[in-house]
Amino acid sequence: MNRIIKVGKNKGIPKKDLLEIVGMLKKGASIIYPTETSYGMGCSIKSRKGIEKIYSLKGREKEKDFVVLFSGKEMARKYGVISKEAEKLMEKFMPGALNLVVGKKKGKGNICFRIPKHRIAFDLVKGLGEGLISTSCNKSGGEPIYSGKKAIKAFGGKIDIIVDCGIIPKRKPSTIFDVKNKKVLRKGEISEREILNVLDEKK
Repeated sequence: MNRIIKVGKNKGIPKKDLLEIVGMLKKGASIIYPTETSYGMGCSIKSRKGIEKIYSLKGREKEKDFVVLFSGKEMARKYGVISKEAEKLMEKFMPGALNLVVGKKKGKGNICFRIPKHRIAFDLVKGLGEGLISTSCNKSGGEPIYSGKKAIKAFGGKIDIIVDCGIIPKRKPSTIFDVKNKKVLRKGEISEREILNVLDEKK
């Protein structure tokens, strides 16, 4: 049975509920929550059980990594190698709908992250104090979900926590940009030209 928390539009999660959610996430719970682009689903970056559940619910190939939400530059630096280019883009577009792909701080490979602009998503990751997995709340290849009711209908009983703030505006997906190769991997709200213009600026 999942925990459903209803939140008014443009309002944050009540402190008592936020503390409860954070406690559950720290113990490995999975969650559906609103973001600046659509409803998302995720869990703590440290929860292997939660990550496995998200892969299973989405029917997603495990070779494809998830985006991770951070609360700020300091948290981003704990997990990723933040170059001068990445820092410039963070200063310009974050919080917001831009994900950056950078090298992992520890181990091999890359990590894709953003700082969320949506109040609820931001409060969740800030309260958690560690990276929060973020992927669209749908089956892989399916349409994004913009309604709390639809999220409950699709995944109620299958996920531990659902934060329902009603219907959110339909927006383009967040852009994914590979900093090292200066390449857009997924087109979205922020264009490649906007990104490259920032990188070409001289301080």
